[in-house]
Amino acid sequence: MSSRAFGLAALALLLITLAPSGASANGPPPFRDFASYVKWVQSLHRAPFDRDGAAVPPGGAQKLMRAQAAAHAGPASAAAAAALYHNVKVNQDRNPWPKAEIGAAVDPVSGSWVVMSNDFRRNFDQEFFHVSTDNGATWTDDAMTGGSDPFTGFIPSTFQSDPGVSFDRSGNSYLTAITGNLIFDGTNGYVNDDTEVDVVQGFADGTYASLIPTPVDVQPCNGNLSGTVSCDATLDKELVTTDTNPNSPHNGTTYVYYTLFCNTPTSGVCTDGHAAIPSMTSSIVEVHSAGAGLPFSAPKVVSGHLHQTQFSSMVIDSAGTPHMFFDDFSDPSGVVHMWESTLVAGAWVVGAQPVVSFVFNGLNNLNWAFRDAGAQAPGCGIHHYTAYCAFSANQIEGGKAESTPSVYLVTVPLSGAPRVVRVNDDAFGGQKQHFFAWATATPNGSVYVGWYDDRHDPFNTRVDYFVGRSMDGGKTFPLQQAVNDVAFNPCTGFPGCGFFGDYTQLVSGSDGVVRAAWSDTRDGASMQIWSQVLGF
Repeated sequence: MSSRAFGLAALALLLITLAPSGASANGPPPFRDFASYVKWVQSLHRAPFDRDGAAVPPGGAQKLMRAQAAAHAGPASAAAAAALYHNVKVNQDRNPWPKAEIGAAVDPVSGSWVVMSNDFRRNFDQEFFHVSTDNGATWTDDAMTGGSDPFTGFIPSTFQSDPGVSFDRSGNSYLTAITGNLIFDGTNGYVNDDTEVDVVQGFADGTYASLIPTPVDVQPCNGNLSGTVSCDATLDKELVTTDTNPNSPHNGTTYVYYTLFCNTPTSGVCTDGHAAIPSMTSSIVEVHSAGAGLPFSAPKVVSGHLHQTQFSSMVIDSAGTPHMFFDDFSDPSGVVHMWESTLVAGAWVVGAQPVVSFVFNGLNNLNWAFRDAGAQAPGCGIHHYTAYCAFSANQIEGGKAESTPSVYLVTVPLSGAPRVVRVNDDAFGGQKQHFFAWATATPNGSVYVGWYDDRHDPFNTRVDYFVGRSMDGGKTFPLQQAVNDVAFNPCTGFPGCGFFGDYTQLVSGSDGVVRAAWSDTRDGASMQIWSQVLGF
């Protein structure tokens, strides 16, 4: 019996075991997707289907779908999947409103791939998430539930931003966003710019998510224009990471981290949980939950004595120790210093020296107008005890400068000195743009970096989404190529070229497969999300 025939036989046996009362002895027909399964259950029970699996034994729905996914997983290798499912559109709507800024994660057990973005299809910024259980061949299309503002009687917030997503090892996903209001009522003299960080739990390998958000930090910024507007602090740029190391004492812990900007409180200090942040400064703060459905801790400061910090990215080593990388903008010379902070015995400890110092002068491209400050942010991955952070810079401190930014990778071992290399291999000083970089590492130690790159366009207008691979621990990237089929103009699809996001995450799973998703305007009229499983 072939392995495929054996797999199908095992699947049939499982289907018979899980089949509800009234199913035939032959079991149900093969399901193409979750919706088909729901229809089948409804036809037998003639009742609404409970997505948690109430129509079958507890956990039965999840087991069934996992078994089907395994039986119909398609190509076993990344190269085969890349050839078969080449440049697949992720979002399933036909709305021309843009989808910009990509968060992504891979379930370490099932291989489910979740992609999130800022999505403007409803004429305001909202987070949508998309799930693929078949190596990117097909995608779902769902909205993350929005935040609700306690300072307005829990009326839904007016926007979401900054997508973040992670997985634990039990099939739970964690979707995060900054939510808030942008309300200016000149007639009644009222302003509301409240911000909060929300977490929404997903289930069944990320295929659906709760309708109830968990606010982990809420900061008011509202009041009457004729009186006092209370606006002590503003929250921004949150991301999320979950510990999935099986032997970690903190396995299953989810960390949410973000920037808190302290404005001008009358006390001179913003107090947020355990965090105390001086006025007119910014710090990286963090909250965490020990497991699915458990409460989050009060905020703690990650960035220590540094008080002009933004743009954080966390990785967790094989022992379960979190490491946070972030940028410090306090140097009056304009040099940006990237630091590492490590969680030790419940306290965040900032390193004695920056891991890298650099200059970022922006993209300097007259053809584009979108904000580009996020290009200098670290986008990090880890392999065992070595972290890899990608970022854009015009000059590494002490090195040669170029007029446009290149992508660099700083390798940070647990012990020893950091190492910095230039990733893109086109001509130094060639006046090409390289931006929104992110690094990831596979179980075999290969390091991948993804970024946008306009090297193929002599007019510096169109970009490709590039990915480079290193097989020597991030020292060299001899293999790098565009993964998109069609170069595109990042200005297309957003009014006035005002926004192309702040980051695009590149991710890999425990299966060693690297998965890319990016904003793409190849149709010449709109900004959509496209994806590719890498074959190299």
